[in-house]
Amino acid sequence: MGVIPTLVKLLGIHCQNAALTEMCLVAFGNLAELESSKEQFASTNIAEELVKLFKKQIEHDKREMVFEVLAPLAENDAIKLQLVEAGLVECLLEIVQQKVDSDKEEDIAELKTASDLMVLLLLGDESMQKLFEGGKGNVFQKVLSWIPSNNHQLQLAGALAIANFARNERFVKREKSIFCCCCSDGNCIHMVDNGIVEKLMDLLDRHVEDGNVTVQHAALSALRNLAIPVVNKAKMLSAGVTEAVLKFLKSEMPPVQFKLLGTLRMLIDAQGK
Repeated sequence: MGVIPTLVKLLGIHCQNAALTEMCLVAFGNLAELESSKEQFASTNIAEELVKLFKKQIEHDKREMVFEVLAPLAENDAIKLQLVEAGLVECLLEIVQQKVDSDKEEDIAELKTASDLMVLLLLGDESMQKLFEGGKGNVFQKVLSWIPSNNHQLQLAGALAIANFARNERFVKREKSIFCCCCSDGNCIHMVDNGIVEKLMDLLDRHVEDGNVTVQHAALSALRNLAIPVVNKAKMLSAGVTEAVLKFLKSEMPPVQFKLLGTLRMLIDAQGK
């Protein structure tokens, strides 16, 4: 019945009206959960309006309300790209920079929300390539700096972001099964040639003993994706990836075991003897 475009228009016209803005956000949050409504949102300028609104928010609670709308909407690939073009990524990076050293509970939560949303935006092929910028993009460089961080959430988000920068869905038939291989060869080759593998191995080495399963899984996912291009396999084997990965054979966590085996399989695939 045209409710979504009407609400988006209201938000743009009356963005100074706090009460009306909050009610629009509540309505957006409920509507955004429906897959069909995401397509309608994508045909409006919701991304631009939400980013403009987000930039004005100073209080944690107000930003959280906007986050609650952004997260479900960002599951749609068209809206991912719109949010990137509207400048959301720069806002998220600023939040990470502001909150990374804070030990306040609300700041830690906001850091997690911002970095998680960043990773989600990279799941879209177009938005991911726009942010990668041939490996020279500011966003890619910032995300890269998260991997050696002492903050576990940033380590996790950094490794997941690299895994997403190394992805592009394609299907490969093998042994009568269909596997979804995630890889953008150009991105992967560039990253391996510029030392990403060593950074990921250093990260894994820091988590051999403490058993941080989420970071282990994310780093292994990134290595697996990077190993898909044939030209990367020998380079990664020479860099010592096999030895780094085999340290996790003692892990009893199924997600880590699964990703470990996937990484090893990808490294030896098409290598002959």
